[in-house]
Amino acid sequence: MSRRVWIITVAVVIVFVGLLAGINYAAVIATKSINSKSSVNGVQITGTANGTQVCGASVSASDLRTFQIVPQQTTASYKVRENLIMRNLPSNEAVGKTHKVQGLFHVRTQGAPPLVADSDITVDLRDLQSDSPVRDNYVRKNYLETDKYPNATFKSSCAQDLPEAYEGGEQVAFQMPGELTVHGKTKQTTFEVRGKVVGNTITGTASTTVLMSQFGIQPPNLVNFVVAEDKTVITIEFTAQEG
Repeated sequence: MSRRVWIITVAVVIVFVGLLAGINYAAVIATKSINSKSSVNGVQITGTANGTQVCGASVSASDLRTFQIVPQQTTASYKVRENLIMRNLPSNEAVGKTHKVQGLFHVRTQGAPPLVADSDITVDLRDLQSDSPVRDNYVRKNYLETDKYPNATFKSSCAQDLPEAYEGGEQVAFQMPGELTVHGKTKQTTFEVRGKVVGNTITGTASTTVLMSQFGIQPPNLVNFVVAEDKTVITIEFTAQEG
């Protein structure tokens, strides 16, 4: 092979390899552009050629509205039945409440279908108060162990059973499955929610029933004088404002 032919052959190979590298680089960049991930107010959203993927649907990021919990207008509570054994009295429902609730929702109200893209709620258990300070202190110290586990949290990525369309001011019922963390243990839990959007405000109620023992908490037993049942109803009556 002459030197001239050899040089031409090498040049062709170099050009061919460079062309392949350029095609591969362009493909990678295109893939990243089409399937990129972004964040809207903390919600991870996967970008596609048709929009962003939220709750399995293609959604424009501008359609998502962020609603922040208003603590002063929000109440988190527990309700548990107590059996007053020693005094031979009817059972009593103990209810503890707190306004120390923080969190947000990401919601689409325009377009079809509506969706709740994300919720993240934190409740300060150290502030729970019932009609008995003695009970409150006893439960916080010996059962909830709030010095070690001060907060309960609930995180959900997607609501279920929402209607196909929504009109402002209409009250709707749906389910919010997610992870509830109490006493250092996390369990899958579903809240039954009823709520409505009026202007820039969401109001509603979310409720679920759990067993204390699921979270490593034994039902309170005050020397067989007052024995609480394992089943506990958790309710959040919430107000959230956009912004």
